[in-house]
Amino acid sequence: MAVSKQNFFAEHYDWLVAGLGLLLLVGAVALYMMSLGNSPEDARAECERELKTNVPAHTGVAPVNVKLLNEALKGISDPSLLKVPGEEEGSFVASEGRVFCQNPDMTNRCHRPIPAKSEVCPFCGYAQPSKKPVDATRVGGDADNDGLPDAWENKYGFNPNDPADAQQDADGDTFTNLEEFEAKTDPKDPQSHPNYLDFLAVAGDVRKETLPFWFKMATPLPSGHRLTFEVIGKEYRKTTTALVDEEIVFQLARPKFVKGRMQDDKVKSGWRVVKYNKKEEWELKKGSEQKTAKDVSTVDLERISDKRVVSALVGIKSVAVEEQIDLQWSRAGGKKLTVTTGSEFELANRKYKVKKVAKGAKGCEVTVIDLAENTEKILQ
Repeated sequence: MAVSKQNFFAEHYDWLVAGLGLLLLVGAVALYMMSLGNSPEDARAECERELKTNVPAHTGVAPVNVKLLNEALKGISDPSLLKVPGEEEGSFVASEGRVFCQNPDMTNRCHRPIPAKSEVCPFCGYAQPSKKPVDATRVGGDADNDGLPDAWENKYGFNPNDPADAQQDADGDTFTNLEEFEAKTDPKDPQSHPNYLDFLAVAGDVRKETLPFWFKMATPLPSGHRLTFEVIGKEYRKTTTALVDEEIVFQLARPKFVKGRMQDDKVKSGWRVVKYNKKEEWELKKGSEQKTAKDVSTVDLERISDKRVVSALVGIKSVAVEEQIDLQWSRAGGKKLTVTTGSEFELANRKYKVKKVAKGAKGCEVTVIDLAENTEKILQ
């Protein structure tokens, strides 16, 4: 019998293998059919339940924050607009660099975002402050530590290793090379320098210059008039006379003998008679109804030095010529100047003219014109 069983399996093993494979195939099909019984929605719900019920092993790991990513995606699809003051909604999309308008008016301030390169605000019209480009010669190393950058010294031919050249005056305009560097002027050009008038100041109060004599009377002559003047200085004789077109000459009150001879006692006044203007006015005599003639004649006098003309009324003992004032210059060892309206003066070979001398709110003021540049400056 044992032999009979072994022959059976040996003879029929292929059928047994085929039957086992068929059973496995039927089982697989059954399992597949069972899985098809759940819908996709049920499968997703089952997956979500498992995710919620499962507890992560590492609870210290923070969840990913996707807020910034969502905002970036939103900005791409729907870009935000810049807000303009006074408007409820944005007015434009910024496609370039923007800055706020620098209008300083706080009562009606603009402060709108404008293109960074704008010279004038397109909203309020205010001119925006600008920055000048940096001068490369005014920065960098200073090998001799004299205050002058090496690049600046090389540019103007100085020695970057010699500290003495900072206090030298290369162009003779009274300003040192260091002062020229700080003022951003050319140290090799005598016409390029800080303003001389910045170092000139009023050094006193206004003084009135008066004539050294006064017009006393006129005496008729066959050919004109002899004019008598009373001299104010005590060192001269009390009166002197002159004709039209003559210079007024004083005489010393006490002439001296020099080497046994009387010295010349005549002293020129510097003023000459230009014209005599005879004039009378009738006025009522005090206490009566009679009218008397009053002499109101004048004489025109010319200062010989500058041709300045002054009119003197007969009988007036103090005749103002002009107002004088002293100025003090603090450059080149200092210099004191006495000026009047219309006078000219020089500072280091540069010419100036006094336009006006007057008293201002803060004291005496002198308006000076730079004749080279035709600019004005008020000195106090």
